[in-house]
Amino acid sequence: MTNKHIHHLEKICSDYCMSASDVYNLLLSKNDADFPLSFETVRDKVLKDVSADSLQNIFTLEELKSIFSDTNIKKVKNPQTRKFITSFIK
Repeated sequence: MTNKHIHHLEKICSDYCMSASDVYNLLLSKNDADFPLSFETVRDKVLKDVSADSLQNIFTLEELKSIFSDTNIKKVKNPQTRKFITSFIK
């Protein structure tokens, strides 16, 4: 892993012994069989705790579209993040 911004994912699931790399790989693969949390749970935690600017630094636009395409926008409380997600999923 060479993404220098991945550290923004470090604290997302640390309570569940998941590293930033685990979170990153889970979000990209959507394969949650080997992790204590589901893809949807991790995705929602990321939306809650990671800024839109940080997400843009971590993932490409295509990766963001793939990760957040099925997101229920009504559940995203942060207005900036909601606007950001809406900008590329429609």
